[in-house]
Amino acid sequence: MNLGLEYGRRDPAMHFVIEGPTVTYKTAWHIGKKERVMSDHKCKVWGIILAGGEGKRLQSFVHLNYGTDAPKQFCTFTGTRSMLRHTIDRAEKFIKPEQLLTIVSKDHFRYVQDQLADRPPGAVIVQPLNRETGPAILYSLLHVYQRDPEATVCLFPSDHFVLNEQSLIEHLEFSSEFITGNPQSVILLGVDPQRSEGGYGWIVKGERITGNGTKQVYRVSRFVEKPDRSTANQLFDKGNLWNTMIFVGKAKTLLALFKMFIPTVYQAFWRIRDVLGSSLEAQIIKEVYSKLSSVNFSYSILDKNPVGLRTVKLQGAYWNDWGDEDRIRSDITRFCTVNVAPPVSLPFAIRSDAPVVRLETP
Repeated sequence: MNLGLEYGRRDPAMHFVIEGPTVTYKTAWHIGKKERVMSDHKCKVWGIILAGGEGKRLQSFVHLNYGTDAPKQFCTFTGTRSMLRHTIDRAEKFIKPEQLLTIVSKDHFRYVQDQLADRPPGAVIVQPLNRETGPAILYSLLHVYQRDPEATVCLFPSDHFVLNEQSLIEHLEFSSEFITGNPQSVILLGVDPQRSEGGYGWIVKGERITGNGTKQVYRVSRFVEKPDRSTANQLFDKGNLWNTMIFVGKAKTLLALFKMFIPTVYQAFWRIRDVLGSSLEAQIIKEVYSKLSSVNFSYSILDKNPVGLRTVKLQGAYWNDWGDEDRIRSDITRFCTVNVAPPVSLPFAIRSDAPVVRLETP
């Protein structure tokens, strides 16, 4: 159903208001939530969930098998929750709800409004257009920086499949602690590749910096975004890592990377810093986006291999980027209750005996 949402328009049935590019839901999101006691560094941790992608590679698959034109991150492939809701619930194991921001595109809001109805005030950012990952990350970072200039930020794509989520959370906690003591660094979580494939970003590990037990911090010698087949084979043979695109860094450090590597985009967004949260934000951000070309964060920044780029290898969990049909079919066949590949008419449930232990790195 297309509600024709506009900035400043109230829908009484849904009890929310789009106030400029941020959404305020009139729901008691805090009812039933247990108060959390966190260490100082955890209180400084914010999260950004990227949910503004078009999901074009999977459009025909989603439409054929699930009967919707919604981008994949808003679809329920396993259990009873969408990929976005899985991501939110996963991140909230580590980050307070009011410090977890989700950015979506205005054209997609009709698909996702129900899924975001429990979000705290100001936790949903609506960008007027999708201009790829660069602008979405930068716009969200400015919101975080305005509210907490010393924030540590964890970034989460919303289309990932993860088993043994607790291990992921432990690696994020470890990474955020490292960033507290090394604020000029940015940590990318990497995983051992399952195969040689050019559809992922690759991290070439450098020397070890520090660590404890299975959690080790390495310099990044090189970052390669979606290499050709020959390069992917070489990267795989040499034991390099897939980039999960889950990363941790100080908001101010990440903003400095934008300023250094894509200064024109940075300057375009910097003009909104004084109007964030005001009645002027919607019009100005609309003007900014209308003049932007698409900017990919990985190609524009990670490929330049910033000096402070680090990596931690995620161990004890299974991770995959559900960016294409074959990956979804493979994981559903491997891990889900009904051991067949889609098409499906009902969501699958994850088997209670899903073989996470087999996948752990010794």
